[in-house]
Amino acid sequence: MENEFKRKSLNDINSIIARAINGEKVECPKCGCTLIFNDVNSGKHPGIFCPNNDFRIMMDFKKNDIGK
Repeated sequence: MENEFKRKSLNDINSIIARAINGEKVECPKCGCTLIFNDVNSGKHPGIFCPNNDFRIMMDFKKNDIGK
């Protein structure tokens, strides 16, 4: 049961990441506000953030990954 929960959670997070990167409107899973995506050129730490600080995914890019 625990592995099934982890797999679902990982799939949910991967879906949020993919949708946000593609420019889709993605709601915070906790409060429902629209998540904010900061890319590597935003001047802020790359990631996906809830404006209410309820949810965040920090992203780390290597220099070789940028522009692919």
